[in-house]
Amino acid sequence: MEFGLLLVTQYDESRSMHGIGDELVEQTQLARDVGFDALTIGEHHVTDSDQYLLNEAALAYVAQHVGEMNLASTLVLLPYHNPVRIAELGATLDVLTGGQFRLGVGLGYRQKEYDVFGIERKDAPGRLTEGVEIIKRLWTEPSVDFDGEYFQLEDVSIRPQPIQDPRPPIWVGASNESSVRRGARIADSFLGAHVPFDLAHRQITDFRDERSKTDYGPGEVGLIRETFVGETTEHAEKAVREPLMGKYESYSDWGQDDVIEDDDFGSPWEKLRHERFLVGSPDDVIDDLQRYQDAMDLDRLVIRTQFPNSNFDDVHESIRRFGEEVVPSFS
Repeated sequence: MEFGLLLVTQYDESRSMHGIGDELVEQTQLARDVGFDALTIGEHHVTDSDQYLLNEAALAYVAQHVGEMNLASTLVLLPYHNPVRIAELGATLDVLTGGQFRLGVGLGYRQKEYDVFGIERKDAPGRLTEGVEIIKRLWTEPSVDFDGEYFQLEDVSIRPQPIQDPRPPIWVGASNESSVRRGARIADSFLGAHVPFDLAHRQITDFRDERSKTDYGPGEVGLIRETFVGETTEHAEKAVREPLMGKYESYSDWGQDDVIEDDDFGSPWEKLRHERFLVGSPDDVIDDLQRYQDAMDLDRLVIRTQFPNSNFDDVHESIRRFGEEVVPSFS
């Protein structure tokens, strides 16, 4: 199994942003040094009282520090963007990392973001599908003509193209069956997030089933999981419970639980911890993760271990413990 760290760029409104760049680099170097395989950064905009760094800038900022780790966008909300720009961004990051970039894409779910970018939500699936096709072609063809419903190109090329041959892998994030199956048809991998155990299992089954109907091979599957590894179970819960529950309150306020089928972000801590989180001592987390691996045979796990009010020292220790005490059990 490959392990990634989701480098969080969201902060509470009261946190000083002085030195945040140094903090991003420190977490990147720590993940690299303790054995993570990938570093990922997500995207959101106009986040009300939270401060949220622009993903494109943050990805470029840490690119020189990833070492042999892959660098991934988790996720670019593709319907908001012209896919030519994202193809150029991906190619640039692939060049800067020596061929280690992974493009993760998703639909987005916040109505406020759709409104700000002037995108009709009903058009998002079509824009995502066309966008992925355009990016693939720009990464692999010398010149592209495209006549779609949302995008039109005539004799368009990008320079440089990515280093990877034939192109960087594309991951898709999805929240319901139709989007999971769409992802299986257009992308290389599925990356689920935020959903309970049984729903995660069903989504992975749906992806593999749809993938079997294509000529592309089985693809890969992975999950993002909220994770905190403490010295003991009690230490982990004390350090992370308040900031993590605050994060889930913001998810609910932003409307994410409305777009995930059969879901309730307002569940009590113990249920959320059992169904969605990997929180506890190293042995606790190893046991929980083995439950996922036995049921789902994951190719990839991406952990997020920082939340808007987290203490950075606690975050560093969680990253270190996960890399040094959890990862070796699944090597």
